[in-house]
This record gives sequence, structure tokens and C-alpha cells, in this order.
Amino acid sequence: MRRRLRTTRRALVALVVASAAVAGTGLLAGCSSSGSSAGRSSAAAGSAAQPNAGAFGGDNAGGASSSGAKTNVTDPQSLIIMSGLQLAVKDPDKAANAAEQTALSAGGYVAGEAEGVGTQVLPSANVAANTAVSSVTGVSPLTLPSPDAASGTEQALLLLRIPPPQLAGVLASLSGNGTVAYRTQSETNVTGQVADVNSRVASAQAAITELRGMIDKAASMNDLIALEQALASRESDLESLEAQQRALADQVAYATVTVGFFVPAGTVVTPVARHRNPFAAGLTDSWHALIALGRALLATAGWLLPFLVIIALLWWPVRRLVRGLRRRHARPEPLPEPEPASTPTPAAAAAAE
Repeated sequence: MRRRLRTTRRALVALVVASAAVAGTGLLAGCSSSGSSAGRSSAAAGSAAQPNAGAFGGDNAGGASSSGAKTNVTDPQSLIIMSGLQLAVKDPDKAANAAEQTALSAGGYVAGEAEGVGTQVLPSANVAANTAVSSVTGVSPLTLPSPDAASGTEQALLLLRIPPPQLAGVLASLSGNGTVAYRTQSETNVTGQVADVNSRVASAQAAITELRGMIDKAASMNDLIALEQALASRESDLESLEAQQRALADQVAYATVTVGFFVPAGTVVTPVARHRNPFAAGLTDSWHALIALGRALLATAGWLLPFLVIIALLWWPVRRLVRGLRRRHARPEPLPEPEPASTPTPAAAAAAE
């Protein structure tokens, strides 16, 4: 029994030491591994930029390549691609709808959207999600500069997720919808970080499996408690590592594209004249007047209702009292009883004859 206890304790100590060594090695590897990133950006103002300048994810005669390493088929690299594109268009709403359809047809999706008058920002939920992912991957979505837009006009801002193989075609299609005012792209190599996280996940899973086997063979209560504490710690570490693994996989599987649409300054925006049919206009106005009248009547009834209830409660006893008084005053006085008629005597009867 003592030999078995000693063997279990030695195995536990060896497992804890090995787990600490694996975690320390993974931490050092994660800190020392740095992704190589390269970016390129260009800006054009007004008519100097061409509407169909092409996708900056592919070959471009006026720009440099954003990645110096060549992709190996047998050992593919894990790249996080971030792109930014700002376009001057006549109708931002229409251009944003076309961009959404382009992203969906390419197998991507819309991760965030903001439309309205003035400079737009993504919703807070998207910002929080991007911050959480950035804390894991170290890469944040690109921020577009404030455009030189016409005052009082609409703007649109989209956050698109596109599969990397379809990125060049999507950017080329988006660039053809207007005049490119700003564009940028960056690629971050996270191959070492992905491999490190995958290795740490596998090591944690193996350690958890071994700990569960040792729990089944625990010889004492102290050993059982120590093993369960070590198992809980390793499971917590595994959950954190798996969250990092999912975040990295999502960032590698989809490129993040920030697209902005705006109406350039100097554009004369003419409001669309709306011609109304007189009959339809009169019918609409009368209908609105009827609705307004109904609302006024309902408001008046609601205002009078409490007073009507009080008046009804007071009117009933007053009405009973008034009726009682009327009945009392209208009751006739009793008539005097008639005197009984006297019986005539025989002499009086004979005289009358």
C-alpha cells in the first residue's frame, strides 16, 4: 500500500512539473513568436483617383507587394489580412447595398454596418467583439480617415468578412462602384502563433486525460483532492487556449475589409421633387385630419372620465332624495268623511208624497 501511495505521489509530482514546463515553454514561444506584417496604403482625392483602379490585393503596377514570403503548398502560412477602402459615390445607400450583395455572393458576410448623415462609426457591439479578438491575435481592423464629404449628406460604413481567395475579386468589384479616395491593406503572418496554440491545446488535452486516469486510481483522499485541483486548473487553461484557437482560426479563414462610402465635397445635391396627385393629396390630408380628430376626442374622453365617475356616484343618492321629497309634497290631504244620511220619518215621507 505504501509503495502504491509513493508511486502515485511521484507520478503526480512528475505530472505537475511536466505541465508547468509545457506551459512555460508555450508562453516563451508565444512571446517570442512575432508575426511578420506588411501594409500598403494610398490615397487619392477628387478626380485624381480612378474609379476602376483595381483590387489592391492582387498585382498592381503602382504599388509594392505587401508580403515578402511566398506561400508554400506543402506548408501553408496562416495570414490575417486586413483591408480598408474608402469610395466617393453619388448614392452611399445604394453603394452599401451593392457591397453587401458582393460580399454575400463571394461567400462572406457583413459583420457590421452603420449608415446615416455625417461621419459613421461601427456599433458598440462590433467594437467590443473586435477588441476581444484583437487582444488574442494582436491585429485590429483598419480605421478609415475622415472623408472630405459634402455637408449634410449620408455616409455608409461596412465591416465585411471575405474568404481570402475571393478578396481580390471583391476589392476589384467594390473599387468599380465609385472613385477610390483611400485604400490600405496589411497581412500579418501568425503561422508560429497558430502552431504554438495548437501544440498547447494538444498538450493540455493529454494532461487532462492523464489526470482523469490518475483520479480513478487515487490511493488517498489527499491525492484525490490534489488531482482534482490540478484537473480543474488544466481544464481552465484548456478553455482559454481553445478560445484563442477559435479566434485565430476565424481571423485566418476570413479577411476583414472596412469599406466607407461618402458623397464628395462640392457635389450639388438636389432634392428629389415629389409631385402629388390632388385627389390623393386631399384624401391623405383628410385621413390625417380624421385621425387627429379621433385622437382629440379620445383625449377629451379620457380627461372627463374621472369627473363623470364622481358625478355618477353623487347623482344616485341625490336623485333618491329628490324623489322622496317630491312624493312627500305631492301626497293629497285626506277628505272629511261624509255624514250618514238620516232615515225619514213616516210623516215626512207622506208629506213629500
